[in-house]
Amino acid sequence: MIDLKNYKTLKEKNAVSLVKAGDSYAVAYKKFDEATGEAKPDEVVGVNMQELTDKKQSLLDEIAEIDAFIKDCESLPN
Repeated sequence: MIDLKNYKTLKEKNAVSLVKAGDSYAVAYKKFDEATGEAKPDEVVGVNMQELTDKKQSLLDEIAEIDAFIKDCESLPN
């Protein structure tokens, strides 16, 4: 899976791009030789949309549980 926390920053620096091939998606990371700075072939990582959708739903479920707990805490008398 791609590193979503760094995706936006890398995209802003043009160090990564999103590509589509048919019905599939991938992220292409730009690579450079550390010694010379010369461009190397991009590293391409496939994107599993079902995995992303499942992770999003899991996080939404966790947020709902946290919201319910906060509501219970706030309902206690002072």
